[in-house]
Amino acid sequence: MLSLVPILLVLAVLLADGGFVLGLGLATEHTDAGLIAAIAVGPVVVVVTGASLVLSVLHRRLGGGGSLRAIVRTADRCLALARWLLLLNYLFTVLGMGALATVRHLTGDLLLISELLLMLPPLVGLGCLWWVWYPIERRLHETALLHRLDQGLPVHLPPGRWPYVLTQFRLNILLMLVPMLLILGLSQALTGFVATGDRQINPWVELGTGLVAISVLAASPWIARWLLGLRRLPDGAIRRELEAICVRHGVRVRDIMLWRTGGTMINAAVMGLIPWLRYVVLTDGLIEQLPRRQVQAVMAHEVGHVRHRHMIWLLVCLMATLVLGQWALELLVSFTPVSMVDPTGPGAILQLAMVFAVIFVAFGWMSRRFERQADTFAVQHLSAESDEPDRIDEDSAKAMAGALDSIASLQAIDPQRRSWRHGSIAWRCKYLRALVERPEDIRIIHRTMLLIRVVCAGIVAIGILQLVLEATS
Repeated sequence: MLSLVPILLVLAVLLADGGFVLGLGLATEHTDAGLIAAIAVGPVVVVVTGASLVLSVLHRRLGGGGSLRAIVRTADRCLALARWLLLLNYLFTVLGMGALATVRHLTGDLLLISELLLMLPPLVGLGCLWWVWYPIERRLHETALLHRLDQGLPVHLPPGRWPYVLTQFRLNILLMLVPMLLILGLSQALTGFVATGDRQINPWVELGTGLVAISVLAASPWIARWLLGLRRLPDGAIRRELEAICVRHGVRVRDIMLWRTGGTMINAAVMGLIPWLRYVVLTDGLIEQLPRRQVQAVMAHEVGHVRHRHMIWLLVCLMATLVLGQWALELLVSFTPVSMVDPTGPGAILQLAMVFAVIFVAFGWMSRRFERQADTFAVQHLSAESDEPDRIDEDSAKAMAGALDSIASLQAIDPQRRSWRHGSIAWRCKYLRALVERPEDIRIIHRTMLLIRVVCAGIVAIGILQLVLEATS
């Protein structure tokens, strides 16, 4: 869910800037700034206060000997609900109250100032939620310490409250929000430079915005390196093994980076579309606490993303879902009574919900298949090193599934917890363990991915053709 936060923050101001404000009779040209501030801030205070009270009660139950998994699951749901309430209040403020126009009237044409002021309440609210969650996180960390000591693994003191909040904020918010704001700000500057005095589509602005977006996306690994404080993984046996995986599959990376989190995070990622700007990132917790073969499995998973060009195709799939959302909206307008699709009336909520639902469901489903293909690649890589390289080795499947299980247990993640983009850990492990008896599933996932690519590429091509025809007609 957290990956949606930066997207929704920016998408809301883009919609408002394009004139899409819900006609609920609440927004006028002279909406009082004090009312906007009250609506933007008041519910945030209420939500954070309520979440703080609930989490405090649950934390005390942990100290009273309650079931760790049940209490953490309840606390996690409370936290997720609070985040959704913050986002819904932000969307209502921007799209229901027309707050962007009001704030711009006060701030003028300063780049991004109005947008940042509107985003500030939900961002502060999210930071406060991590602040009140910290006691539970610390308790989970202390519980994990005993497990690590029993296994002879390295142990780290839990981070302080401020470092924990800042780490979560950088990882879950700024990592995506900073590039998106850079694109938005540069696009606004370009629009102002070539302003035509009306809101018609300017092909030069559209072209320039596209080039800006591509440039920022290409430079995003540098941005991430700066935000997260990444350092080069030191030379040694582990680095040589990880580099060998890249060489074996013909995957070029600029460097393999280490993210020092004090052992609090067990994760890995690959960043960058261009080989000379591509980094593979591993956290210290992953390298220190997972067995060597599981580390290799995680690295092979990330290499699989590159080998199958997942990052490029994810962008294509995202564009395809946007086109699908537009088509769904057009169908809604065609077959729904006028009163329900009037863009200046309450029917606009139905339109917005339709677009979000299509994008959320379609892109989430496709993204989970990307992860499944990368998991499959990791198992195939490990199996190729076994005595029977032409078949799926049980130990190889167990290594990748074991890596996911280790990540869940060491970070107190419920294996059944669903993830919009990755799927639950239990769902992924079930698939991996079944590969030994059902090797045909490998062909199925590859065929599924081929179908996804062909369909999405076709949808994007049709969408571009529609835009060209509309612009020239």
